[in-house]
Amino acid sequence: MRLAEGDLAPDAPLLHIRGESMSISTEAARSAPSVASHRAARLTMVDVVLAAPGGTVHALRDVDLDVHAASSLAVTGASGSGKSTLLSVLALVRRPTSGGVAVDGHETSGLDRSELVSLRSSRVGTVFQSFHLEGSLSAVQNVMLPWYFKHGRTARRTAKERALGVLDLLGGVHLADRRPTDMCEEDRQRVAIARALVLDPALVLADEPATSLDRDAADSVAELLLAVPRLTGAAVVMVTARSCVAAAADRVVELDSGRIVSA
Repeated sequence: MRLAEGDLAPDAPLLHIRGESMSISTEAARSAPSVASHRAARLTMVDVVLAAPGGTVHALRDVDLDVHAASSLAVTGASGSGKSTLLSVLALVRRPTSGGVAVDGHETSGLDRSELVSLRSSRVGTVFQSFHLEGSLSAVQNVMLPWYFKHGRTARRTAKERALGVLDLLGGVHLADRRPTDMCEEDRQRVAIARALVLDPALVLADEPATSLDRDAADSVAELLLAVPRLTGAAVVMVTARSCVAAAADRVVELDSGRIVSA
């Protein structure tokens, strides 16, 4: 996943989101490696229904969704429309009451809990609102954590090389030895995105990842996330309340009362 030295300057913007428009930096686009040709990973949901506790109300209703490799999807909708619930199903944290979910070609309905955990840890990366970084660890150590959870500490050198490579890819290699307390919130989220990418997931999920940031920092985080499909070939699904960020994604769907009302 590592770019050649100089391909992507640490502070070079990948996309530019301002107001209601977006333009793509052609230089960054040229430097981003295209891996879509050898990866067919995608997300598929077919007739997904999720009943709320009690079973009388549906948190998700008849959701059909297909997200291809190297593409981005923005999920919008009012508060309580089911956006976060949708992401919890995509993250394989909640099982739908009915319908099918497939991640990276793996149909999940027949998987037991341990198989779901294994699939989630290896093929799904998650970017949280509040970063969830370990304050006692450096940036590169934080990025290495998913590798350790999956492979153990036997390949420490490989883990560090991959972590540095992802930080470099996102223009954050200069943060490698800093602790989260020594970073601004924008850089903490940059590290959190790198951590989500270290295992080369097929799917990256982000639930309002820039809510705690000011407008400029939020734009920067959105730029990074929307560049991920072009940089790694992963599919990105991001919940956002900002119309300019949603418009910058490849596709937009709107949820209302757990149902997709526009796509």
